[in-house]
Amino acid sequence: MMLGPFLFGAPLALIGLIALPVIWYILRATPPAPKEADLPSLRLLDDYTAQEEEPARTPWWILLLRLVAAAAAIIGLSQPVYAPGASPASESSGPVLVVLDNGWTSAARWSEMRTVAASALDGEARNTPAHLLLTAPRTLNVDPAERLSKTELPQRVNSLDPVSWDVDRANALERLDASGLQPGRIFWITDGLTPDTAIPFARDLAARAPLSIYAAPPRGPVAITGLSSDAEGASVELTRAALASDATYFVSALTLDGAAIGTAQAAFTEGNATALAGFDIPAAALARVARFQITGADGAGAVWLWDSSARSRRVGLVSGDATAQPLLSDMHYVRKALEPFASITEGDIVDLIAANPDAIIMTDIGRLSPDVEADVAAWVEKGGALIRFAGPRMAAQSDSLVPTPLRRSSRAIGGALTWEEPQSIGSFPDGSPFAGLSAPEDLKIRQQVLARPDPELANRTWARLTDGSPLVTAAPRGQGMLVLFHVTAGPDWSDVSYSGLFVEMLRRAIAAGRGEAVADAEGTYSPDIVLNGYGRLVSPDSSATPVAAADFADITPSEANPPGLYRGPAGTRAINAGDGATIRLMTDWPASARLLGDAEARSLRLGGPLLGLAGLLLAIDLIVALAIAGRLPLPGRASQAVIGVLALASLGVIAAPSADAQQPYRPSPYGYGISPGYGADINVKGEIDKATEAALDMRLAYIPTGDASVDRATLAGLRGLSLMLYRRTSVEPAEPHEVNPETDALDVYPVIFIGLSDAAAPLSADAVRRLNDYLRNGGALFIDTRRGGDAASTNNFADLERVLSGLDTPPLEPVPTDHVLTRSFYLLDGFPGRYENRRLWIESSGIGEKTERRGDGVSRLIIGDADYLAAWAVDERGRPIYSVDGGDEQREMARRFGINLIMYVLTGNYKEDQVHIPALLERLGQGDEGEDDFNIDDIPRIQDGGPQ
Repeated sequence: MMLGPFLFGAPLALIGLIALPVIWYILRATPPAPKEADLPSLRLLDDYTAQEEEPARTPWWILLLRLVAAAAAIIGLSQPVYAPGASPASESSGPVLVVLDNGWTSAARWSEMRTVAASALDGEARNTPAHLLLTAPRTLNVDPAERLSKTELPQRVNSLDPVSWDVDRANALERLDASGLQPGRIFWITDGLTPDTAIPFARDLAARAPLSIYAAPPRGPVAITGLSSDAEGASVELTRAALASDATYFVSALTLDGAAIGTAQAAFTEGNATALAGFDIPAAALARVARFQITGADGAGAVWLWDSSARSRRVGLVSGDATAQPLLSDMHYVRKALEPFASITEGDIVDLIAANPDAIIMTDIGRLSPDVEADVAAWVEKGGALIRFAGPRMAAQSDSLVPTPLRRSSRAIGGALTWEEPQSIGSFPDGSPFAGLSAPEDLKIRQQVLARPDPELANRTWARLTDGSPLVTAAPRGQGMLVLFHVTAGPDWSDVSYSGLFVEMLRRAIAAGRGEAVADAEGTYSPDIVLNGYGRLVSPDSSATPVAAADFADITPSEANPPGLYRGPAGTRAINAGDGATIRLMTDWPASARLLGDAEARSLRLGGPLLGLAGLLLAIDLIVALAIAGRLPLPGRASQAVIGVLALASLGVIAAPSADAQQPYRPSPYGYGISPGYGADINVKGEIDKATEAALDMRLAYIPTGDASVDRATLAGLRGLSLMLYRRTSVEPAEPHEVNPETDALDVYPVIFIGLSDAAAPLSADAVRRLNDYLRNGGALFIDTRRGGDAASTNNFADLERVLSGLDTPPLEPVPTDHVLTRSFYLLDGFPGRYENRRLWIESSGIGEKTERRGDGVSRLIIGDADYLAAWAVDERGRPIYSVDGGDEQREMARRFGINLIMYVLTGNYKEDQVHIPALLERLGQGDEGEDDFNIDDIPRIQDGGPQ
């Protein structure tokens, strides 16, 4: 029901207003309660006959207070909404048209929008039909003319997912007109964005039938709309729709397989729609980044794919300068410019060609031998980039491996035979890879080699001087590229090598290797990997089509060309959903539409405030009644004394923990109490994902097996081990994480545990592949088969092949008695768990054979069957859950092994360096004639199992 600008969700509750006159009459006729007082003199009137008197009336202000409270409660129960300019949809008959925005901006609140759309027929008659119109264009889109029943609509809506391209509302209206549908009511569930198309779309819908609108715009950042990078890092631009308040979000830089390289913070200020997240990380690490993603945000716009133009390159260096002073050679400047973002190899040209790098840089080599020239030419034609710098030798003669013919002599500027004054760098043509760079005006070019006039010279020029002379020229040769800097790589002929511009020019020039970062006018790019509507990388489907190279710069994401990485003649190129997107909220809703969801932002729900007002007034009335009746006496001396005693007792309770905190904490060897502060996480403002939590706080992790009892035991075991680490070491782990090896970032965890069950399901090939990558990158995997048994039984690792088929398992051996695991924190002579006398298996040391090992010597794989996790497991109060064969003493030794294990993983095998102490003492001059008798066992150490 609607009364003016007021909407009432439960109008029948307003019938209660009829009771207000009755309440007024009752309250008016009932006097306030009289005060009672015992006066001894009144006993003289005991025999007096009282005359009937008319009672005093209730004061008017108390009447008003109670009536207002009753009215506020009644009106509040009617669910009133103040919504100026909005009106409810009129009652109508006929089909209901459900219009659903399913573009990439809907992903942030898609589950909510889908739920609302599925309930569009709630409250309608059983036989009321529904029709569905999706605003994102697709080849096989839902036909608006298709009739859906009350049971079919939720099924159809729940099967839908957002797409990774934008909506086209004009196309949706064309499809609606073509269907010939005449709806009786329209329900539009929208992302609430893009008013340029939303306003005419809403007006058109409102003109067809009564319209209800449910708006659900993203509440956080909507998209990454731009990226810029240089030799010092990268910066991404985030855009949001809501500008009301300050907000902070995080952006992660990820490799293509999801490993986190770095995280940056983007801070929005009130009133600003954009914010920058800067990544100040080494260029070598930045070159590994394949995508940037807003932490905790869904949608294709929350991901920015970075194509191969910024990847790390393998570069070979060949110098024509045989100077004995390498710091004075031209190659020194090239090397320093490339080191941050390229893998450099120096050597002979033939050896470099055999290594097949992305680019070869030569400084002042005028002419190659015919056979070497032929080899280099063949390498370039296969996709290599040959980058050459001029010099005296090239000025005298050159071979055919230059992008344009050269004059025989160099051009001296500002010298004795000056042509004119030294020149500055002029411009970078639009088609040049250097386009967009800024050249400082104080960079001067004093000498260069000149190109002969040629009709193609302008097309081959990447950089010019202020007088128009080419500074850098390039030309394709087969699939590769020839690039020539017409000056020396050092400071002899120019000042370019002194500037940061030199770094950027080289970085973009070497990207021409394999034909990348080149203005290719021909060829096509085929979709390699694409983003779905939720922002996840998936394989392209049959609807994704190649893109012509000439059209790639102007491409708009669509079903045929979804956001993703496309591979073609210039490597990979990216289409990003949020590239240059303008994000604005829709505010001009049609006055005739009924507003729901976030579209009600300009309306005010009055039910809660009115009920709160009623409660407040009733509380005031109660206090007034108690005061009039004399039930609120002022506190006397006795009451003040009681209050004082309670206050002192409270202070004593508060002070007691402070006094205890001064005492050193000495845990009992077999104590199970939870340590103060264990499990406290760092308080981070804003929502963060699992990977960021693990990066901020060291956490143990485990992979679930699908067996609920085993997974509970594993989690309890890791909690118990974390507790012991917190109580006894400087390691303070936070709550353990359950990780999915297919989707979660693994590199942020130092060790991952697996407790195998008899019915554990095999891991997928993708999960095993990511586990292999995790182990190769320095991670550690602890597998507990939980089989146990007696000392004579052999270790059975059959489940590993079944559950972890394809895991790159190195050769294993039992832990030697002198291994660092026996002394990394406690001195141990065994590794008991729930079962004792069991052997622990680690990666073979590889003595006498070549075995791939991690740099710090820590075994990547540790396997046991003593059910260690059950021995470590504790409940919420820190008490053991499972029994242990050897009782508390064996449980304590199992805990000590767990601590040794984590110390071993975190610190490596540094304690094995103790064997070098005699040599170190000898070098320090501390050895004497008896140093040959030095024994490592003479070093004092704790023999009772205490920490080293």
